[in-house]
Amino acid sequence: MEDVKQESIYTVNNRYGYKLNLKHPKIRNLYERYKKWKGLTLNFPLTDKQRFEFESYLLKKLNSN
Repeated sequence: MEDVKQESIYTVNNRYGYKLNLKHPKIRNLYERYKKWKGLTLNFPLTDKQRFEFESYLLKKLNSN
């Protein structure tokens, strides 16, 4: 049986200053929900401003638990 390494929800040394790992399944789901809520297309990434807004909102929620 192959071991599957669980990726962290956080990035490491991201050169753009992003803190959340969009490849993580839980974060990806929340990212897509955020884009739908904002009326944004799923085919294109967020702008830096939108991405930082998403991360700020989500990090507040994660840190309050």
